[in-house]
Amino acid sequence: MQINIVCFSQTGNTRKVGKAMGEVFKAAGHAVRNIGFNKLIHEDFSSADLIGLGAPSFESQAPTPVREFLKDLPLLNGKKAFVFSTSGGGPGRVLYDLSKPLMIRGADVIGGFLCRGTCFHPVPCLVNRFPNRPDSRDLSRARSFAKSVLVHLSSGIPGALADSRPDAFKHGLGFYNIIGAILKDPLVRFLMPKPKADPQKCTECKWCVHECPTHSLTLNPKPEIAKTCIRCYRCMTGCPENALSVRWGISNFMVWTLYNTTFERWLGDIKPGEKLY
Repeated sequence: MQINIVCFSQTGNTRKVGKAMGEVFKAAGHAVRNIGFNKLIHEDFSSADLIGLGAPSFESQAPTPVREFLKDLPLLNGKKAFVFSTSGGGPGRVLYDLSKPLMIRGADVIGGFLCRGTCFHPVPCLVNRFPNRPDSRDLSRARSFAKSVLVHLSSGIPGALADSRPDAFKHGLGFYNIIGAILKDPLVRFLMPKPKADPQKCTECKWCVHECPTHSLTLNPKPEIAKTCIRCYRCMTGCPENALSVRWGISNFMVWTLYNTTFERWLGDIKPGEKLY
């Protein structure tokens, strides 16, 4: 069986989960391709017998570049698929955002997996949430999920995996599901500040240009950020010269209002005893 594991991952959290699952599939004798979004083509979905689609949660939803790419998928005609995600905050509707386009194009989505990932968003109130996640236990759970996928497929039983997260099939009406539906790009751009480049630090290496998931960065000759910026801050957190910065101001308070520890425990899906920091 040809298994293509497609993954959008900027910091490596979600990629670790996808690779852990891929190890299980390879050990079972299947051909596995781990494909990053920067090299992805639509045929990578139609050429596989089983599709794994993974992405982190951005503002309680799937990242914009992922959602946009999935709009133009080819017909998948009953092809088996599963989805997975990592989250440093309320995951909201991220799994449903990944599975719904697959189902619309005719794929048979059999399950969804989610675990925590260290939050690399630079807004001060979120820095280093869920440190060192996904950890060994998270990756062990990911491998167990992959084994369940193989058992389910070999059984021939239709429907979803018994241990799948139910939010892979419906978005629900929880607090963070609603947040994910509201916080679309125009509102995020309004609420969150745009990074600014320090011309004294920038060496014009073009790292930020290549890493920007929405191709919103150009050098002229220093970085200029277009209106299509989704405020993922990858350019800022990964810049080798620390040439980009942000003045958070009231934005930090607004993010804290939505994703504070109390709300996360009451309205999110944090497990009893699970530590945020």
